Parts: sequence; structure tokens; C-alpha cells
Amino acid sequence: MTEPGTTFLKYMTDGMLLREAMNDPELTRYSTIILDEAHERTLATDILMGILKTLAQRRSDLKLIIMSATLDALKFQKYFAVSGDTPASLFEVPGGTHPIEVFYTQEPEPDYVEAAIRTVLMIHRAEEPGDILLFLTGEEEIEDVCRQIKLEADDLINSDPKSVGPLICIPLHSSLPPQQQQRIFDPPPKAGPDGPPGRKVVISTNIAETSLTIDGIVYVVDPGFSEQKVYNPRIRAESLLVSPISKASAQQRAGRAGRTRPGKCFRLYTEKDFMSELEEQTHPEILRSNLANTVLELVKAGIKVSVTWGGCFQIG
Repeated sequence: MTEPGTTFLKYMTDGMLLREAMNDPELTRYSTIILDEAHERTLATDILMGILKTLAQRRSDLKLIIMSATLDALKFQKYFAVSGDTPASLFEVPGGTHPIEVFYTQEPEPDYVEAAIRTVLMIHRAEEPGDILLFLTGEEEIEDVCRQIKLEADDLINSDPKSVGPLICIPLHSSLPPQQQQRIFDPPPKAGPDGPPGRKVVISTNIAETSLTIDGIVYVVDPGFSEQKVYNPRIRAESLLVSPISKASAQQRAGRAGRTRPGKCFRLYTEKDFMSELEEQTHPEILRSNLANTVLELVKAGIKVSVTWGGCFQIG
């Protein structure tokens, strides 16, 4: 929905920009390109950063901005040293989030799904008004937990209606139609007569980690897992595996709680595991993907690619 001479800003996914670079290697229609959430290291973002670095060397008029809240900034600053050894400019913008209190479990949880349900109900019973964001791994798990929390919340209300308010569960994953995804922005349910205020629980995949901000979220429940796409070159098949998140992802998840007022993040793993077991950054998608399509896209974009025996490739 763009109009030449009128459109000033264009929002698109990294995959769409990569497609445009295939048809227009010089990206002549753009004077400034911003890559946000670069720390996620998606396949399209990584390929784009390589293309844009060489493009910036050819186009002195092109402004390139790489943004992220949890990025290893010095590594990227060194990589984008376009003119000689002079590193790229680095700007640190102070965050506007409210303080967040982080809680860990005393012992590792044997079943993170059960622990997540227990934590949500504990927050609903004991904490101040405010909505809850619970991160889970996939559609089936989210729908199952939604049903269980609804049943438990109904039992609580029936047993003591004056102690807890109404609770609604809203699932969020990429398979939902847009109308149902919009439900996450609905206000929480109103309190009954003489009863405490209601609460909204959004149960989401890591789509809510960086892609959008939901107003009213005060409590985040983080089990520490996400689904990641992994390619097995021996059987030439891609699969989704439940894997521990990185420290950068854990910080992003906790940050969801402090957008509107001071919040709390409940991590369902020990502080020791956070410090010693989790990786600093998310494993780049380019290291766990089938690169056949990527190589073809690079060739289409006019980049010389030499593939060696064993599947490695070098961009020339």
C-alpha cells in the first residue's frame, strides 16, 4: 500500500526487505534502512546485514541503523566499520521502562507447565491488580493451559467469590486469525458486585517477546523455554524443538512487565541455572537452517556464492 512520491515510511518484515534486495540489489528507493531486534539473529536479518554492509560501502548516501535492546553492541559496531578501521557510531538510548522485580524458584521445576499454571493462580489470588503474560512454547500447549486455568479460576470463584475476581485467558500464537489475535488488547473483565477487580491472562509464544507490546501487563511468567526450528542435515528435515531460551530472551521477556508501571517477573528456573546454563544470546538461525533457499536468494541478488563439499558456502 505505497504510493511513489507520497510514502515516506515503509514498515516491513526482514524477509520482505530481503525479497526487495533480490530484485533491486542497490535498494535505490531507500535512503535510510533500520533493522530492529537484530539480537534475534533470524536468517533474513543476518543475510540482510551482510548485504547492507557491502551496499553501504558502495552507497555513501545510505544511512544504516541497527537497533536492539539486548545486543552485543561492540561486535556489531566493529562489523559495520565501513570506512577502514573506523568503527560505526554507537548510540545508547536510556530505556523508559519501570523497575521490575525478578523472582526465581528455589529448586528446578520438574514440570514447567504445571508450575506455570500454579504461578498464574498464585498471582491472581495474592498480587495487586494487573494483567499477566505467560510464555509457552506452542499452540497445543497454550490451548491446553488456557482450559486448565479457566477451570481452576472458576473453582476459585465458586468457592470464595469475594476473595478473587473474574479471570479471562487469551491465547496468542501465529495460527490464530487476526480477529482473535486482537483480543489481547481487550480490557480485563470488570469486578462483580463487592468483589475484587478482574484480571486478564495472555498466554503466548515468544511472538509477544519483542514483536508487540500489550498495555496493562504487570506480571510476566517465564518458564524458560521456546520452540526453535532446527535442521538435521543427515535426514534433511526441519523440525521444531523445545529448547531453553537465552539470557537476552529472558531479559526481553522480563521487560514486558515494566511498560506501564513497576512489575514483577516470575522465572520458573533457579538463578543458578540462569547464570550458568543459559546462553548469552540466541543461537543464530543461520546455523540451524537448511541453506538451499538462502543460497539461491543470494545468487538471485547478484552475489557470488561458492558452495564447497560438505555444504559450506562462501560469499564472494
